[in-house]
Amino acid sequence: MSAQVPHAQVENWLFALPEWKSRLETLESQQDHIPGLTQKFELVAIHGKGQKNEAILNEVIRRLQAQEIEIPLLQMKIQMLEAAIRSLLPKEQQFVEYRYLLRLPHADVMEKLKTTHRIYYRNRRRILAHIYRFVGGDDSILGLQDDLFSSEGQ
Repeated sequence: MSAQVPHAQVENWLFALPEWKSRLETLESQQDHIPGLTQKFELVAIHGKGQKNEAILNEVIRRLQAQEIEIPLLQMKIQMLEAAIRSLLPKEQQFVEYRYLLRLPHADVMEKLKTTHRIYYRNRRRILAHIYRFVGGDDSILGLQDDLFSSEGQ
């Protein structure tokens, strides 16, 4: 276990958690509209002299790809990181909430947890190392790119 823990990478995962949740919610709400899009696609073909609207087709394809790949990946990432956070002690969970989910500055977190600068940074390193090991280290799914399809077609 002498492998170096990439603290910045783990912090990026923790900072990304609210964004992942928001993205997942958006993607799931878009799935409800696929039948309506396909209906528009057919109407355009009927009333548009047989020419199907490529923009609608591309959007339907993008949403289906999200349904098959991006949504399950985001769900796994969120579940994995939330499980890692739940595996921490209550005070460590508070640290994660204050620092990474609420994005409070270091000084404010130290004040809320009533801890010294030295203990704060020692605990931070220990918590990040625990999360890193819990999620699988270098082999974690958290390292996979989450915008597989979001940049296509834009």
